[in-house]
Amino acid sequence: MYKYKFTIFTPTYNREYTLPKLYNDLKNQTYKDFEWLIVDDGSTDNTEELVNKFIEEDILDIRYIKKENGGKHTAINVGVREANGEFFFIVDSDDGLMPNSMELVIQEWDKVDNKEEFCGIVGLCLRMEDGKTLGTEVPEEHLICHFAELYYKFGVKGDKTIVFLTDILKQYPFPEREGIRFLPESVVWYEISKYYKVRCINEPMIIREYLEDGLTKNILKKSALKGRALEYLYLTNQNTYPLKDFPYMWIKNYINLARYSLLSDSKYFNEINKIRDKFMYILCFPLGYYKYLRQKKFVKE
Repeated sequence: MYKYKFTIFTPTYNREYTLPKLYNDLKNQTYKDFEWLIVDDGSTDNTEELVNKFIEEDILDIRYIKKENGGKHTAINVGVREANGEFFFIVDSDDGLMPNSMELVIQEWDKVDNKEEFCGIVGLCLRMEDGKTLGTEVPEEHLICHFAELYYKFGVKGDKTIVFLTDILKQYPFPEREGIRFLPESVVWYEISKYYKVRCINEPMIIREYLEDGLTKNILKKSALKGRALEYLYLTNQNTYPLKDFPYMWIKNYINLARYSLLSDSKYFNEINKIRDKFMYILCFPLGYYKYLRQKKFVKE
């Protein structure tokens, strides 16, 4: 049994200047049965002092864990291990949170039959700058689906809020590799998607802002590109996109593995597990090389 209904999990790195806004949003939540778990990924600013002030106010149940810098995916692993909430709700340090976010999750989860078939609830995100929905809504006929299907079968676009059952996340930790400080969440989210469904609602939960020092704005740094190459290696070995379900992504995965390996000077060919996948990688390599040539001038050190 879990102590709380929710763990609001915030991985953070040098975000002293954004955390007060999220703190205020959490204080204004309509649903109160949650802990705020902050995993500090080696910040060098005054994050720890700031969070201690929040804790001293004794308004929210807050736990703070500081670790060596290893990237968001390693912080998520720590958070999942330490979570005391039935639901694991990732809210980044530069995100805002709608006041009724957790209440919406509970309302939708209560409607779910055969709960053992589901891993969580998916909602919308808003842009902080103008309050508009990021991407597109989920088609009404596909509100119950596998998460990967949203993007690669049903044409949904843009960031979404996803709240997982903690028990399920505990079964699928992120792989950790020395020197990799960025690994996209798709490695785990889409693996879970092979076995579990989500229930979607076209209601906003998170308010998202893309800051200059954030992952999204720095996706073409060589350090991030190494993680993208590793992402497509894992997706290949996990058979995340079976040909019969995702023919377009099945091919694109090999192309992206070649593309990001070239962009990041990574060599993962020998780590491809299956002979079939090695053959497809070789076959798709020219297209990956073409994409590499078009993008290499934009790579940042």
